[in-house]
Amino acid sequence: MEMTDRTRRTLGLLTAAGALPYLTLKAIWLAGGTIGVRDAPFLADPSVVVLNTVTVLLDAILVALALALTRPFGARLPAWMLLLPIWVGTGFLLPMVVAILPVAALGSLSDATGPLEPWVQPLVYGGFAWQGVGLALAFVSYAVRRWGAVITRGGTVAAPLRPLLRVLVGGGAAAAGLSGLLHVVAGIASGSGSAVLVDVANALFAAAGALGVARLAGGATEHRFASAVAGWVGTGAMFAWGLWSAVLTMAGTALAHPDPISGPAALAGLLGGFALAVAGLVALAGAQQPVAAEPARA
Repeated sequence: MEMTDRTRRTLGLLTAAGALPYLTLKAIWLAGGTIGVRDAPFLADPSVVVLNTVTVLLDAILVALALALTRPFGARLPAWMLLLPIWVGTGFLLPMVVAILPVAALGSLSDATGPLEPWVQPLVYGGFAWQGVGLALAFVSYAVRRWGAVITRGGTVAAPLRPLLRVLVGGGAAAAGLSGLLHVVAGIASGSGSAVLVDVANALFAAAGALGVARLAGGATEHRFASAVAGWVGTGAMFAWGLWSAVLTMAGTALAHPDPISGPAALAGLLGGFALAVAGLVALAGAQQPVAAEPARA
């Protein structure tokens, strides 16, 4: 995915601009304002204050990542400094594009009451979706420039790594399958069309992550970049949303909604996403280009 320097810089600025509505709203809330809030005590809950502070910091990190991916200084940063936060960030944001934002937009048209005004969620999730698309495009361009040869290189991993890879792929795929199944069951059990849409999307992300990594681990040479993208997005979505659910529940926040089906689905996604992501890295970094056969001598 080739971009000119000017296009990359523009993309970085536009992606960063997507954070402005969210950061502005959260700044107002943290300063004591109640714009967009129907239930002031909800906003004053200590767990909500902490979450608002943490998410502001996370969104600021996302702005820094968008600039790092599209500016020259980003090419000099060590890989570990970029890969983990971008993986979690794209995994958290891209599901909002395909499911959460449409559900929030439809919900804003209803008369349902809650702690927030109907326009807040579409505004917030719209900004997140904007950032998710921009960050994904910027990262694809960055990855092609920096690691394109590694991603597209075919061949199986070195023999010493194969047992580890089989365990990671097998265990991760099993956890992803369980997570996807439980998400579908949770959506159907809820009786809500919106919940079904979100949970089916979660199941599809889990399937994409497992299939993408399995193809990479199997040494597939065709459509390898597409497999890497599917593995990246799918594992990131499982891990990020599983981690978010675990944090909300374990911390006993006001946003936690413990559920005997959704909880295990999120936990399985957290574990499966992590295992498959490690497997994907092993498959890419450890791949050995097949040696071409020598031409027959006369």
